[in-house]
Amino acid sequence: MIMRLIFLAITFLIGGFQLVSGQVSQGGQPLEVPPLKYGGIQVIEMPRINNDLISEKSTDTSDKPRLKNFRFAHGFDVNISPENQGRWTDGPGGTKIWRLKIRSEGAYSLSVIFSDFELPQGARLFLFNEKANHYLGAFTSFNNKKSGKFAVSPVAGEEITIQYEVPSAKNSKVPFVISGVNHDYKNILKYSDRRPMGIEAGSCNIDINCDLGDVWDDSKDAVCRIIITKKTGTQTISEICTGTLINNTAENQNPYVITAAHCIEEAAFAETSVFTFNYESPYCAPLDGDPGNSISGSKLLAISDSLDFALVELSLVPPPEYKPFFAGWNRKNEIPDSTVSIHHPQGDIKKIALDRDEPVISDFISGYTPSGFLKINRWDIGVTENGSSGGPLFNPDQKLIGTLTGGAATCSNPVRDYFSRFEIAWEYKPDSTKQLKYWLDPLDAGIETLQGKRFYENENLCLSFTHLDDDDQHQAVPLLTDEGFSGYWGGTNNVGISEFVERFSIYGNEQLSGISMGIGKLRISNLEPFTEREITLKVYNGTKKPETLIYSQLVNLKALVADAMNFIGFTELVEPADTFFIGFELSNLLPTDSFAVYQSVRPAEKENFFYFKQDGFWESFKNANVDSFAMVNVFELLACNVDALVNDTPLVQNPMEALIYPNPARSVFTFETGQQIDPGKISVFNLIGQQVDAKLMNLFDKKIQIDLSGNLPGIYFVRFESETGIISKKVTWAPW
Repeated sequence: MIMRLIFLAITFLIGGFQLVSGQVSQGGQPLEVPPLKYGGIQVIEMPRINNDLISEKSTDTSDKPRLKNFRFAHGFDVNISPENQGRWTDGPGGTKIWRLKIRSEGAYSLSVIFSDFELPQGARLFLFNEKANHYLGAFTSFNNKKSGKFAVSPVAGEEITIQYEVPSAKNSKVPFVISGVNHDYKNILKYSDRRPMGIEAGSCNIDINCDLGDVWDDSKDAVCRIIITKKTGTQTISEICTGTLINNTAENQNPYVITAAHCIEEAAFAETSVFTFNYESPYCAPLDGDPGNSISGSKLLAISDSLDFALVELSLVPPPEYKPFFAGWNRKNEIPDSTVSIHHPQGDIKKIALDRDEPVISDFISGYTPSGFLKINRWDIGVTENGSSGGPLFNPDQKLIGTLTGGAATCSNPVRDYFSRFEIAWEYKPDSTKQLKYWLDPLDAGIETLQGKRFYENENLCLSFTHLDDDDQHQAVPLLTDEGFSGYWGGTNNVGISEFVERFSIYGNEQLSGISMGIGKLRISNLEPFTEREITLKVYNGTKKPETLIYSQLVNLKALVADAMNFIGFTELVEPADTFFIGFELSNLLPTDSFAVYQSVRPAEKENFFYFKQDGFWESFKNANVDSFAMVNVFELLACNVDALVNDTPLVQNPMEALIYPNPARSVFTFETGQQIDPGKISVFNLIGQQVDAKLMNLFDKKIQIDLSGNLPGIYFVRFESETGIISKKVTWAPW
């Protein structure tokens, strides 16, 4: 018999290829090297630096217009390779293992730059910090590039281990040279204080997946964070900017990214830049995202210092699991009545800013093209900050019209930001390396606007699905029994709960590619340090409860990070039924270990999606707490072979609950409720309460399709007058 548990809600924690290269990693774990056999590891110390002093020098606190790149790391030039440093040892199966540790005292994170990078077939390269539980790799011959340059994302902590594994038969040449080490003095990874400089991006910033960003679901996937390593005189530094993947008239999927010239000033800087897509919270909360969707390296195509634009081509086309969207553009000499910018302030997760007024044509500062910029007089919602440089300015049609150069705007005074004008950059100079037209209109079509586009289709079209909404608040939810604290509803506990799953419903022939989980608690005890700690990821088919196990995969806890989203890619495509359950089992943890995912407790009238297995029986969370609260896990599912207009569509069981999908809607959408629908009881209203014309069609018992064609884009409310009460649901109508 399943024990009835007592749930006590605590105060919610409120948070304010054609080209085969790139930083795409192949996963896996580095081979274990027993310390006694290895005889220790060589450690190379970098010269000491003063974090506070360097940080102070790199921070501009004036209220004058300024560039908005975000400088966060000091670089050291080195010449390290398996030929001149490190130690070799024999691994299993004839594998040779080379290891080296680099340490820079006081660094929040370290990253390295490789040159002469050419790994042989079968070789693997890992970079990690065991103390910080942060691992990158495996990188393989797939990451080789013509330039021989390869850059990696930062690894947390003041030391980094480089481990190279190669079949002995292929260990005949030097595979790489480490030419640079970057010391992070502003905590860009946020592993200790969680945010650069110990704070979040300004509190006025709005997460991209809040209501304001609902209609930007496509365009947001074009925006990326860029980490640039560059030399200024004799000094090497690292900076963060923002860029946008952009479409061209040939629509040939060339991976062009537009950003600011002061971000990527030289071809050499482009070669070692790292571009990160989908670095965002899955919902409207400042929960740290997963920066794993990264591509290393690009080629500089066009640039103008005085107009401050740069166009680069990525070293590879972002793969399907990155969900790439190629933004559209507008080069007309016209001023929109409102604008939006999507960007990475302070290098933080993706944010959105809105100005409801017209921008004005303006100068920037001395040395820049006169009248070459669009000036935002005052942001109405959100703001830009250091790290936002190069970020796009979109018109209401979601077409790019500018890129951020700089400004004076802050949360306390959100005024005067300046964006380089796209229409001037279009044919700024006759030279193809100083204009956009040559690259973005290769057909010489002469068109003035171009739609954005997702090029992947069918099994390669991947989208994200989550049940989280703006009302949710994540926390590691404590599990309380008569005896007191008994663990967590989403993880380790002492009441016999061993599995934790979320119910999803996606109609069609979807293929699951992986899942991102918000990890709330992760503490591995020092007992038996060489014992692997693991959970088992599981997928079940089922309707009301999990029934048939169709997939399982061991996940090493070393690969996960607390207080952040963690993406776990499946080792094979999983094809579930329309309704399925995905989650994990606590399979190999010690009693002294602690692990839990973030969850959000919901009112009793809302739909429950969380189920758990206790003493061999599955149970719904709603049935296991005395107040019948509902629960949702902080999960974001990546599914491919889906309809571009479909969002997550869970089955509705509560008669007073309803769903609209897709939402935002760009054409016909579905209204689904937990009871039979009478079309005569359905009506649609705009924001000021006026009923609008709506075409109702294809009634399926508890579902009906609605078409708002002929109405203006905006927010509407669908109202269903049922026998048990009125159900109202908001929909964003965005038919562009």
